[in-house]
Amino acid sequence: MMSLFKYILSGAVLCLSLQVQAQIFSKGKDADELYEEAVKETRLNHYEKAIQLSKEALQKRPDFTDQELLLGRLYMLTGNTQLARRYVKQVLTKAPAYYDAYLYAVNIELGAKKYEEAECYVDEGLYQFPGDKTLMLKKLSILDASERFFQGGNYATALLEKYSTDTSVQRAYTGHFLLAGRYYQLRNNQLLAMQNYERALLLDYNNEEAKSAITAMYIKSGSYTRAIEQVNAELAGNPGSYELMMRKLGILQEMHDYPAAIDQLQQILKRWPGDAKAHSMETPLRMEAAAWYANTDPYLLYQGVLEKNPGNREALDKVIGLSMSRGAYREALAWINRGLKNNPNDQKLLSLKLDVLESDRKFSEAALLAEKLYAANRSSADLKSRYTALKIASGRDYLSQQQYDLALAEFDKALQTDPRDTTALDMMANTYINQKDNIHALQVLDRALAAYPDNSRFLLKKSGILAAMGQYDEAATIAAQLLRRSPADPKYAANLTELRLTAGRTLMQAEEYDMAAREFRAVLAQSPDNIDALNYLINLQHAVGQADSALLYANQALTYYPDNKELLLKKAGILTEMKRYNEANALSYQLMQRYPFTAKYRTAYTDGLLAAGTAYQGNNAPDSALAIYRQVLGLNRRDSLALLYSINLLSDKKEYDSALAYANQGIRFYPDNASFIQKRAVLLENKKLYAEAALAADSVTKLNRSAENMDYADYLHSKTMKNQFGMFFLHSSYDYQDNSYNIATLEYRHFFKRGSYAARLNYAGREQGTGLQGEAELYYTHNPKLYSYALATYSNEIVFPKTRLAYSLFKTFKHDIEGELGIRYLSADSTNSISGVASIAKTWKEFWVNFRAYFISDSPEFYTSYNLTARYYMNRQQDFIAFNAGLGTSPDDRSRLIQFPKLAGLLTRSVGAGYQKTFKYRTTAGIFGTWINQKISSTVFQNQYDIYVTLQRKF
Repeated sequence: MMSLFKYILSGAVLCLSLQVQAQIFSKGKDADELYEEAVKETRLNHYEKAIQLSKEALQKRPDFTDQELLLGRLYMLTGNTQLARRYVKQVLTKAPAYYDAYLYAVNIELGAKKYEEAECYVDEGLYQFPGDKTLMLKKLSILDASERFFQGGNYATALLEKYSTDTSVQRAYTGHFLLAGRYYQLRNNQLLAMQNYERALLLDYNNEEAKSAITAMYIKSGSYTRAIEQVNAELAGNPGSYELMMRKLGILQEMHDYPAAIDQLQQILKRWPGDAKAHSMETPLRMEAAAWYANTDPYLLYQGVLEKNPGNREALDKVIGLSMSRGAYREALAWINRGLKNNPNDQKLLSLKLDVLESDRKFSEAALLAEKLYAANRSSADLKSRYTALKIASGRDYLSQQQYDLALAEFDKALQTDPRDTTALDMMANTYINQKDNIHALQVLDRALAAYPDNSRFLLKKSGILAAMGQYDEAATIAAQLLRRSPADPKYAANLTELRLTAGRTLMQAEEYDMAAREFRAVLAQSPDNIDALNYLINLQHAVGQADSALLYANQALTYYPDNKELLLKKAGILTEMKRYNEANALSYQLMQRYPFTAKYRTAYTDGLLAAGTAYQGNNAPDSALAIYRQVLGLNRRDSLALLYSINLLSDKKEYDSALAYANQGIRFYPDNASFIQKRAVLLENKKLYAEAALAADSVTKLNRSAENMDYADYLHSKTMKNQFGMFFLHSSYDYQDNSYNIATLEYRHFFKRGSYAARLNYAGREQGTGLQGEAELYYTHNPKLYSYALATYSNEIVFPKTRLAYSLFKTFKHDIEGELGIRYLSADSTNSISGVASIAKTWKEFWVNFRAYFISDSPEFYTSYNLTARYYMNRQQDFIAFNAGLGTSPDDRSRLIQFPKLAGLLTRSVGAGYQKTFKYRTTAGIFGTWINQKISSTVFQNQYDIYVTLQRKF
């Protein structure tokens, strides 16, 4: 029992040790793979699993900042603020320019209501990324959350000026003032609440919340006239609104303007006669009116005094005061104007009118009045200051309405009064900038800088205008001056960098590459690790074909950002351009291994391999190229380029079976791609499998019915046809006799693997009877460079020679030269003739030329005959035009074999021409004409004219 226990124990120990060994020696997933999995789990909301994967990744690579930030985000999502804060802080300590980390840090502190910390983080982010819209919006939300609405209002205005057309900024601007309005309204600060709601309406005039709130405040404060005016304005745009008409009724009721209220109720009942609510209000409204008129409003009392005694100043002051206290500025203004009719120079009334106009935001009218008051008292510094401020406020209003000419006129008047007013100068410059009138904006800024030469705001603005005008050197000089003056201020360094980057980008677009490079190098001189400048220089040098310089900058950038994926990818691309494929592909392979789920790295590696393969192919190293393409197909067996390149290389090596396997693979993956099907057809043709090749070609024509594809399909179908039927007709006429002679021929030909054989029957009618001749013909290919021709005929001797025998051996030499040696035998009219034949042929592209000589022995005579034939081929050598010339009578001349014994010794010359046309590689028709001139004696010549027509059809 004890020994059994020992065995079991030892076995368990052994299994455990094997498991431990396997864990020790197993490679496991690297940090990048764990990070990618954590990202996927985060997207699926599996936060705990993602946290576990993130911890494992950080154990493998503690300095993995992307992973630390993801872990901080995960803790933020799971509500663990303390750990979220810790990891995000660690990221910012290691990578102060990590943009997303600032957003997470701000969100963490905002969620914890630690507004000061949130603002610190957003300010640090803006230091790193000056003018970033998202961070600026975050800062505005912090100011709103911490209820610092005054600062928030200024910040929202600045943000809107910077991004005036951005809808998200416009929404944030409106949202801020709505929030501020609600805040002040709840605390009964009606003035500030109303101002904020009105600011909200500047951008969103139809905002219902702001309109309703303002109306409520008007009613609460007794400013019924303004409330009525607002409702009336809305009713003008929507006269049939039940809600607006009921709201107006309520305001009139609150104003105790019962006649108008009852009239409004009657209008409602007239429009909606069945409305129960309106009917229920009629009696109570009349009862309330009756009770009210039992007493009299003080305002009405003083109004009654003025009606009886318009000059009563005390009553006038009381009416004006009561109107202003109720916010009824228009009523107050009407009473002030009434008083000024009697006393137009009354300083108190004029001052009151100025206050009312300013309170009612009628800055243009207020400025005109202030100008009048200031003209009467030039010594008053207060009036001067107020007049200038009102002119500027009026100009701002015009500017917000984009009435630039009126705005400029107001700012100009302010500057006439106070030429050194910085606000007026600034606003005038802004007006020109908004109009994109940089010349005048620059003049205003020069005027401002003449008064305030060290004003940073004016200098910065001038630098921006010069940059907009393309005067980057001058702009950079100013920016550098500001930086020298305040080297610790990050915004000046950022401004100078941005100026040079913008200049470089503009010069690049204008293809001024040398000047652009100078700007980017200046950025690097100031900040050697500037990623934008490094990237631009890499791209620029690559664009102008300076791959060595591009690689130099890529290596410089990687010293600062060694793990930057985009830089590594760019370096791989540059190395590929430099044909340093092994180095490039090593980099792409590392990226692909680190980020296996990112398609662009796999694509870059694949493209690099393909480039290496084509380089091997171009250097006539097909085996090395094929090995590379196999690597590509190992990564992606569907890669169409690798498949096509492999097919071409294997086809060139005549490894048709292997090429065919790749073509079939391509068809399987891309069934509608004509290229792969076409490759299959060509390969099958090379293997002489014409039937299968023809089926493949038919599939190509279904996808693309081009003339070329249909022609190739016809060609392949013709190769599958083994039989041919032919009809030939030869007509000969003479100028020395009236008779003409014709020969008709029927032919059957069969094609086999090494050539063809044919049987012919010739028919000719003569006075002496009907001539028949049978022929047997053979073409036989011995090997690709050697073939034979043989002919045997037999006739009834009525017209044709009794017997003809012929044999020739043809051999192909280099440079498309073909030679022939042969023999001919002819038996006719008790005469036997033996001839030797020799010929040479040469092909030049579409031209084929053949010269043939016959050496004829007709015992006891010996003759020679020569023939020259030239052809010009067309339509892929389907058709040709032929020309021939001859000297003497040859034993192959069909039209004169009947008379050969009599003609052999005569001096004979012949010329002829013809045309042969093939239709779809199947039907061939031809017509040929020959003129023959033969010398009978020293003074006698006779002519023969031949017309030869052919028609052949494969089946």
